[in-house]
Amino acid sequence: MSAMRGYPAMTRAEFRLFRREPFSVVFVLAFPLMMMVLLAAVFGNSRADARDMKNGMLIWRGVTPANYYTAASVAVIVAALGLMTLPINLAGYRERGILRRFHASSVSVSTLVSAQLTLALVTFVAGTVVMAIIARFAYHAMLPKDVLGVVVALVVGTAAFGAIGLLLAIVIRSSRSAQGIGLLLFFALWLISGTAPPRAVLPTGLRDIGGLLPLAHLVTAVQNPWFGFGWSATDLAVLAAYAIAAGVPALWFFRWD
Repeated sequence: MSAMRGYPAMTRAEFRLFRREPFSVVFVLAFPLMMMVLLAAVFGNSRADARDMKNGMLIWRGVTPANYYTAASVAVIVAALGLMTLPINLAGYRERGILRRFHASSVSVSTLVSAQLTLALVTFVAGTVVMAIIARFAYHAMLPKDVLGVVVALVVGTAAFGAIGLLLAIVIRSSRSAQGIGLLLFFALWLISGTAPPRAVLPTGLRDIGGLLPLAHLVTAVQNPWFGFGWSATDLAVLAAYAIAAGVPALWFFRWD
């Protein structure tokens, strides 16, 4: 199967499988939306809160809590796709012998990974649109001020978390293990990367650790253009470094069985 013919067929197959898997659909799309609605409802949309400070940092980065969580929750969709959907799918394919059949049909690693990343891109675009619309009507949250900047951040973030997910799929051999480990990693990142409590309110140690994680950099890379602060070159560079550091060994050591 040539790459040109194989990519559309593989992508269609991935979308069919994604729709049939309740865990992926519910967690990747519903969880970030549910938490955004909950956290925005708890902390409100008061402009007076925008200047609150803690540990020398603006808690809400100079915007209202509802605006903060709307943009941050978009990054959560990308993390969920990379840490759970991708490794669970590939580990399941390996268990059921599907990867061997792909290999026998001359499907390349690049075709397989491209189809998975296309699924991720379309999913987070749909999730982002739904989240922005709901936040706009429910909390009068702002829409992205720099759409191109947000798109660039999400594409680079997808590359980073896609590479991390592929590396996890190389190490983890079963879909059940991938689900358990993926959930553990996801919630660890979610709690200290500024997507649950803001990083400004965390203890110093957790705040420092969280600042090194890819999700924290993705949150900032998305929030900056969303709020009109400009592009965050440093965070984009760090995400690109994560993509290279995880992607190169993942592609190099990829096995079909």
